[in-house]
Amino acid sequence: MGVLFDYLDWRGDLSFGADPANEADCYLISKIGCPNLTGFVAADEQEVSLSEVVASFQAQAVNDPVSLGISSAPQVMECFYRLPTVPRFRSLMLSGYRRNDDVDNTEQFSALTVRIPDGPCYITFRGTDDNIYSWKENFHMAVMDAIPAQTDALLYLQWAMDAYNGNFIVCGHSKGGNLAMYASSMLPPAMQDRITSVYSFDGPGFQDAFLKKEGYLRILPKLHSLIPQNSLVGVLLSTGKEPEVVTSSSFGVRAHNGFTWEVLGTGFVRSEAVSASSILFKNAMSETLSSMSLQDREAFIEEFFQIMTSTGAFTLTDLTENSLGNALEIARSLRRDKEVQKFAFSMISNALADIRSKRE
Repeated sequence: MGVLFDYLDWRGDLSFGADPANEADCYLISKIGCPNLTGFVAADEQEVSLSEVVASFQAQAVNDPVSLGISSAPQVMECFYRLPTVPRFRSLMLSGYRRNDDVDNTEQFSALTVRIPDGPCYITFRGTDDNIYSWKENFHMAVMDAIPAQTDALLYLQWAMDAYNGNFIVCGHSKGGNLAMYASSMLPPAMQDRITSVYSFDGPGFQDAFLKKEGYLRILPKLHSLIPQNSLVGVLLSTGKEPEVVTSSSFGVRAHNGFTWEVLGTGFVRSEAVSASSILFKNAMSETLSSMSLQDREAFIEEFFQIMTSTGAFTLTDLTENSLGNALEIARSLRRDKEVQKFAFSMISNALADIRSKRE
């Protein structure tokens, strides 16, 4: 067994013509747009090669080191720099890079179009970045019919399908997977027919009402929802379809990192079922949400993130052990019901444990 970097060693010399794109390729392609590519890739359909983009990016990074924060896997930048050195990926063409960071509107959005020469276009949506407000946007999925990033994802996908010919694969990791599912399901049928696959890599699902929409039901047969056996993100809400469970070498939050997922041949190694800890987390979240009205959920989200930002932190990287300890004290003073307080304790305590484990 290996992981994605081993996959690059095993099959990196094979062109897409000799060996068609697979789910491992899709995950790697979905991570290309994680760094801020503003100024390196045009926002319109003007294409530039992956090799040229990475070379320019590296040249600038010499004097301005890049950090994606603690919410992104450390392997992301390693992968970004390595892909152009691999024959299989160096011919990729990039275009349509869009990025929107709107604190006032609680939105974090980023998308990129990746084209395989003589092959399909990949529409990739980035997952949540290091900013605390972007995590607040994720929580809004439990109370809003459509969060701002979902609306932008639909507009982006419509633009891309007007700008480019042929078929499309729509994909994303974490929140990016949710955006891929949402945007694909909201298209008219004629556009949906041009989508061959939708990949959500450990992405959260939707509220029950959304799962019954005609557009979502039409796209559902094309959906590949992959989650690690220790998932804490992909088990949130529902996709209306049993996910494909893959094996990860890590546990808890670290299992969210696709670079820890085991690979064999052209895809991820399947696991029989999610772990007991994943099931417990899913059930606890479901019970917490089901016991709260929409108004209560909205009030809790506002209060919880006020606690997090009261520490002076703007990003997850800013959240040190001391600041999270202060947040825990503030949470104890909340005059809300015990179930909500228990949830706040769990979230903050898990973050504290994660910080401490990284020091060991």
